Amino acid sequence: MANVIQRMVAPMVQDWRDHGSAYEVTRLLTAPARRILIRLEVEQPEHLPTSGPVIVVANHLSFIDSVLLMFALPRPVSVLGKAEYTDNRITNWLFCGSGMIPIRRENPGDLGRALRQIGDVLERDEVVGLFPEGTRSPDGMLHRGHSGAAHLALTTGAPIVPVGIVGTDQVLPTGASIVRPFRRARISVGEPIDVASLGYAKSTNRARREVTDLLMDGIRRRCGQQYVDEYAQLHLGHDSRIPHLHRAH
Repeated sequence: MANVIQRMVAPMVQDWRDHGSAYEVTRLLTAPARRILIRLEVEQPEHLPTSGPVIVVANHLSFIDSVLLMFALPRPVSVLGKAEYTDNRITNWLFCGSGMIPIRRENPGDLGRALRQIGDVLERDEVVGLFPEGTRSPDGMLHRGHSGAAHLALTTGAPIVPVGIVGTDQVLPTGASIVRPFRRARISVGEPIDVASLGYAKSTNRARREVTDLLMDGIRRRCGQQYVDEYAQLHLGHDSRIPHLHRAH
């Protein structure tokens, strides 16, 4: 009987993983934490385009940033995240089914698969979320951005929406396993950046760097962090390291 049930459920689970149809279920399950435990304010959500492909870029202070980006904005956001967060069967079902794109940093082949999935999300006129710093800020400052988001915008034509996240490092500090209740956090949505209207025709080193610096300035204006023109250091074993997709110096 158990095998019969498993065969019946397997196609549905796979569909949830592939197409994000678990999104509404997961949003419902996480609603109490997002609405009661966290005093979350979303500023100017109307800046997020209501249709078409979008690349959301944000600063990164806490693991919970990914969860808030996925569910707090007006449209579902597929966030690139660490595959280890989905090793548990339940979290795999919930996160992947909600649109999270997992990547295992020790497996170089995973990068190509993640890039294809990101491309698929944009081709479906949906929203993908990236953290250009490549990791959580180690010192509370905003660090130089890697150029993956800019490369995606330049090759797909999708607009970039800079987002500033404030206060999540107090809600769930690095190393903490439990949310600190009733702390305030804010997500501030900036105006879209249309790379084509800026005159960029293709993804060159110069174009990627200039667009990256532009989007990082947009994030800075929204989060208020001090900007440091240096890449954040990625330490071995850091539980929030995200590949930067494309690095241009």
